[in-house]
Amino acid sequence: MKKFIIISVSLFLASPMVFGQDDKTDYSQLFPEAGDFSLGLDMSNVIQFIGNSFSANGESNFPNNSLVEPSTTSVSVRPTIYGRYFLTDDMAIRLRLGLGVNNTTSRVFVYDDVANMDNPLNDDPLTYDKTVDEYKQRNSQVELGIGLERRKNLWRMQGYGGAEVFGAFIYNSSSYTYGNAMSATNQTPTTYNFVTDMVQNPTHRTLETTGGNVIRYGGGLYAGADFFITKNISMGVEYNLFFFGSFTTEETGIIETYKLDQVYSGETKLTPTNTGFQTAQLGTFNINIYF
Repeated sequence: MKKFIIISVSLFLASPMVFGQDDKTDYSQLFPEAGDFSLGLDMSNVIQFIGNSFSANGESNFPNNSLVEPSTTSVSVRPTIYGRYFLTDDMAIRLRLGLGVNNTTSRVFVYDDVANMDNPLNDDPLTYDKTVDEYKQRNSQVELGIGLERRKNLWRMQGYGGAEVFGAFIYNSSSYTYGNAMSATNQTPTTYNFVTDMVQNPTHRTLETTGGNVIRYGGGLYAGADFFITKNISMGVEYNLFFFGSFTTEETGIIETYKLDQVYSGETKLTPTNTGFQTAQLGTFNINIYF
């Protein structure tokens, strides 16, 4: 996607020289004026989502069946929507809304402790009975930015640059379901560890986690160029540089273990709060409609 955006920028910058050397047409009527609005969508995430839907290596791998992993289902979308109000012909206020949803369910075959007790072929992966461990991850994000930008006309293009402030919230949770139950006769059941990708026989197992949510706040600089296909439609590319702080809330989990002749589950703290400061870069490919 980065290569695609770089190529797009190069073509946009080269197009006035290729097509505009002998073109004396006045294109000023194509550009937005004071009082106009626009709505835009970052198409790079849409293109990536569609591409991954048909790729075995993409995020949206549905379904992926094998002897090791019976199925993995994933829905991952991250659209970014832009809204602009033009204060003057060359100045606009921009609102940026980013949404993210990433819901993933992973299932893995593991050795069935109970079914294989009477199985004479329980020493071979091809012949022993299997059960399924399941891991569900839920992640949602929302980000809101507001900025001010200046714009400059060139042929059928309008270059722009601006600055914004933004805030974001990221919510996380997860849950686990195990095929081998913990019991008096099986206090350390065969279990797949989805963190280490290893089969283990733990004394403690995670049932669910909550918290670890992230709050981000900061600002950014951005620059881009829009090519006007018609008066009401443009396609463009944009580069963003963000500076932001982050605060991560405490993460807790419900853990099960066998204790005092029974299965016991209780809440425990997993990770404390954290703070940080980061920078990030982002390239986008946008389609905008003006009215």
